[in-house]
Amino acid sequence: MTKVLIAEDDQDLRMNMVDILELEGFDVIALPCAEEAIAVCQNHYFDIALMDLVMSGMTGVEAISNLRQENPFMAVVIVTAYATVDTAVDAMKKGADSVLTKPFKSVDLVMTIRRSIAEKQLLKSSSDIDSDSVYAALANPLRRATLKSLGCHKELKFMDLCRLVAVEDHTKFNFHLRQLKKAGLVMQNERKLYILTNTGQFVLQHHNLS
Repeated sequence: MTKVLIAEDDQDLRMNMVDILELEGFDVIALPCAEEAIAVCQNHYFDIALMDLVMSGMTGVEAISNLRQENPFMAVVIVTAYATVDTAVDAMKKGADSVLTKPFKSVDLVMTIRRSIAEKQLLKSSSDIDSDSVYAALANPLRRATLKSLGCHKELKFMDLCRLVAVEDHTKFNFHLRQLKKAGLVMQNERKLYILTNTGQFVLQHHNLS
């Protein structure tokens, strides 16, 4: 059973998250602050932690290194009402695997958890993602078109992606895909289909890619 740790100081939201996740079959422990979450990690293993960005005391981002000392392979999602691309990149650089923007739908919460855990298994930590590589990836129109296509179709084979973005030179397109993967925006799932990472999803939703 997937074990989820929540640190959220809004009691109503915290309990709502618990209700949603328990209905999905997750084993959940929810606490009002980062300090308590860190303490619980000393005695319990978790697959993922959902940390509110702004809480009294330690922030969710500040807690990441402490959480990872106890659970090195735990995925961490920062939850915030003040999300921007810069917020996401900063959180990723400090070890977060994703950023979830409030208010969110229950389906988005569950999808973010499942995707973050899957990414943790498939990819190395996203802590080496930096703003330069993200913005460099977005600077190219072909890469922006790739992100938009994946946002519309969710998962695509290489040849289908080529067709959608109208590229006949497969070697050239492979190069652009490698840059998107290096920036942490695109990945391949267990069926070798291309999908957006959580970072890619966030960038697509919060950045003008026209």
